[in-house]
Amino acid sequence: MTDWLGYCIVTGDEIDSQVFGHLHPFRNQKRKWIFELAYGLYDSVLAKLAADLNLVNSQISAVEHEEVFQQKFLSGTPFASQEALESQINEIERALSAVDVGGREAAEAAIVFNDVGGLRADLLGTRAESVQLADELKRNAGQLEDLEDLLSQLKSQFSRLTRAVVSDEWLVDFDFVVCPRCGSDVAATRTDHEHCYLCLQPPQQTASRDAFMAEQDRIVGQMQETETLIASRRKAVKELASLFDAKRQREVFLSEQLNSATDAYISDSASQLQELAARKSRLLAERAKMDEYRTVLERFHETAKTKRELEERRQEIEEAIERRDFSAATAEANIAALESRMKEYLEKLNIPLFGDSLSVTINRNTYLPEISGRTFNELSSQGLKTLVNVAHSLAHHTVAIDRGIPLPGFLVLDGLSANAGRKGFDAERIADMYRLLLEVADQYSEWLQIIAVDNDAPAMFDDALSDKVVLHLTPQDKLVRDSSGASLSIES
Repeated sequence: MTDWLGYCIVTGDEIDSQVFGHLHPFRNQKRKWIFELAYGLYDSVLAKLAADLNLVNSQISAVEHEEVFQQKFLSGTPFASQEALESQINEIERALSAVDVGGREAAEAAIVFNDVGGLRADLLGTRAESVQLADELKRNAGQLEDLEDLLSQLKSQFSRLTRAVVSDEWLVDFDFVVCPRCGSDVAATRTDHEHCYLCLQPPQQTASRDAFMAEQDRIVGQMQETETLIASRRKAVKELASLFDAKRQREVFLSEQLNSATDAYISDSASQLQELAARKSRLLAERAKMDEYRTVLERFHETAKTKRELEERRQEIEEAIERRDFSAATAEANIAALESRMKEYLEKLNIPLFGDSLSVTINRNTYLPEISGRTFNELSSQGLKTLVNVAHSLAHHTVAIDRGIPLPGFLVLDGLSANAGRKGFDAERIADMYRLLLEVADQYSEWLQIIAVDNDAPAMFDDALSDKVVLHLTPQDKLVRDSSGASLSIES
């Protein structure tokens, strides 16, 4: 708000020397910003478009530099042309296919000639049979070991029964590790202590001597059956071991035959295979290099694509800027109105002419008034600068009201007659200035409040100003007052 009020307050020490504080660099910069905002020279959308255009232009420039570098880099290389590169890659692919086909044909011919396929099939079949015999041999050996353990248990049980019969004692406890009927493992923890872990029934102590002897007979029969099974398993294990050894020998024989046939093929075709392998290796390396070239070209083509996209974006921004040119025309019309109004006011102030005619121009870079080609700093006297300042500030506010420019309807002018004489030409110019102020105040009374501060207003306007004087101060009646409204004396 303070920056906008810079166009509303002209102090006594600046009215004859500065235009809204233009000699102060920081205030001058803000004065220019406010001018651009108020008169429509600054368009936020247009400014954003201009910034985007500058960015796109810089990006296009960078891409163009990159394109120049790429062209120099590609010049004279085997991959300067995309078509030539693709043709080379296709030739390499065809050569690789031919090498692969030649290798397969040579291998198939060797396999047919040496019956390598049949030998391999026999070897695999023999190996499978050997594995099957090994599993069967292991299973039978395990069963033989379990039967031998069972026979040992039966013999131990028979001995205990014999001692029980001889000693005529009750035999009520037998420890079984395996089931005497099927040979499976039996654990004592499979039931509680009140039941037999073998038959899962409560122990009966009603056995008699005859029962022990009958049990001996049953165990003897079971021992005989077990011995028969052991003999059968031993025979089966021996036969399986013999078959397994034969299969292993057959496997070794077939493996040696297959190795011999393969070695003969490799020996006969060694030079051909080496040549094919070397050619394939060279072709693969060449294809890898061509793939790298293709990647480089794709990156270069991506640069060209990026440039096209940026150029399309630049065209869109330029078209958008052209569509918003009306804002520049509006701003120019506002400034032209300001120049015309200021010239009108200067003519009413009857300022001395410089040359044949009076002209007023607002500099488009500094936004300061130039009178008949002279800048404000080049004006000849402080009194003339005061007249120009009054006309300039009044023109700003009345044009703002007429054209809807956002300036506050408030203007303070201090020290209007401080640098002017009271007779002759100077007195007439002061009268012209007050006459102009009264005219503008009357014309724009509903929209503009003008406060004029002057130590020596012309007496001829006392009647016209009688109802407009808000405050009259004297050395005895100071501006600073107490709560009752009485003036306070101020000692320096």
